[in-house]
Amino acid sequence: MPVNNAMLQELQIRKLEHLFRIIDFDHNGLLQKSDFQSIADNVAIFTGIIEDDDHDNLLREEGNMIWGFIQAYFQQPNLQNIDSKQWIEFMENFFFGADDEVLDQNITLIVNRLQSVFDKNKDQLISRLEFMSIFVSFRVEVRFANQCFKAMDLNGDGFISTDELVHAAMDFFKSNDPDALGNKLFGELGSSHFQSVKVQY
Repeated sequence: MPVNNAMLQELQIRKLEHLFRIIDFDHNGLLQKSDFQSIADNVAIFTGIIEDDDHDNLLREEGNMIWGFIQAYFQQPNLQNIDSKQWIEFMENFFFGADDEVLDQNITLIVNRLQSVFDKNKDQLISRLEFMSIFVSFRVEVRFANQCFKAMDLNGDGFISTDELVHAAMDFFKSNDPDALGNKLFGELGSSHFQSVKVQY
């Protein structure tokens, strides 16, 4: 299934490559099922989810589900890993889909999931501390967290609302504007020095 990079602009591809490096938990230049499971484990640890409770199991199941989508897309049920080019192809054709409506639905799903996991007090707002938990969970350098939080807090009230989070996510996945504030959703683009943080139970 050849990738059609005519659909994605250069900056969008850079952002997907940035996301690839974040998910590549063991830094081997490939994505595999274990990377998604490790990210799920980190999210559970740094949000205080107890091992083997329903929320922990759901995170693991979601990681497995994403890998299942990748295997199904490439029509290889025993697929063990993919490289960055395959990741971009998958994202372009599966996540971005055929039109903006599909993409907007997928972005909204991501926002809802981020909020449901990291909004600990369920006030529909992401605090500065909750936002830092996102960075730590995904092993993005914490030194970028404050500056990225300020960029996404559009009204300056000290929180990221649902609308602001949607705006940031839309920017990250859809915008080809290098000054778009949502480009910082997962840290500064081009940073390849992700924190190797994983706490064992």
